[in-house]
Amino acid sequence: MQNVGERIELTAAQIRGYFASPAGVLFRRYIAAAAIVSAPLFFRIPVLRRHPLIRTLELVGGAALLVKAAEALRDWDASGGHQRVVIVDA
Repeated sequence: MQNVGERIELTAAQIRGYFASPAGVLFRRYIAAAAIVSAPLFFRIPVLRRHPLIRTLELVGGAALLVKAAEALRDWDASGGHQRVVIVDA
């Protein structure tokens, strides 16, 4: 079971590394822009508005929460915390 945890940690480190790269920054900007534009529209879809979870999210300002999460993703800086170097021996 410990081996599975190490693999998951390695994958998370690779994802953080990708998000910190220039291509990852561009990817984050595109995803954030799409989420910021589509969040208010998401809560106006009639089929989704019938679902109790969507109604609850709408009541607590779900669109604003999604926009804030997208802005946080867009503005995330990989150099903000401590980073570990992961070396994979082949």
